[in-house]
Amino acid sequence: MNNMNDNNKIEILISALKERYQSIHNIRDRVQNTGIWILGILSGASGWLIQSNLYLTCFNKIIYLLALFATYHAIRFHYLEDLNKGFKGQQRVAAKIEKTLNLFSHKFFSEDEESLYPESWQKAGTEKGDGNFFETTYLLINLGFIFLSIAIIFN
Repeated sequence: MNNMNDNNKIEILISALKERYQSIHNIRDRVQNTGIWILGILSGASGWLIQSNLYLTCFNKIIYLLALFATYHAIRFHYLEDLNKGFKGQQRVAAKIEKTLNLFSHKFFSEDEESLYPESWQKAGTEKGDGNFFETTYLLINLGFIFLSIAIIFN
């Protein structure tokens, strides 16, 4: 039933790996663009609020802070968290394909090399992975929301 030769299997794996890499790049771009836009908008709003002669009543401050918190919650814990899950899933599949292609195998491609890819890359998308891309983005977004919250409170 399995009439596929090794070359066909390799072609399929490489094709699947290209799709995983493209998905990973697309998610990274989306997160980076979202983070930059949000930080820019929040910083701009903070600066405008600080420089303006606008006076917010206590009720206005509460309403704006609640709206800001709801926006933060939706972006951070729904939108970005969903992207993070997808990103890690793509990384895990890519690492599995890379392992199947022997990219982590010692001296598989050359006697001079231990492995083509660093062994630590096998842990991509897991708790043991060492990437901090999302955490850094979360930190920047958190700072933007904190600055705008402070600008609202002390207005």
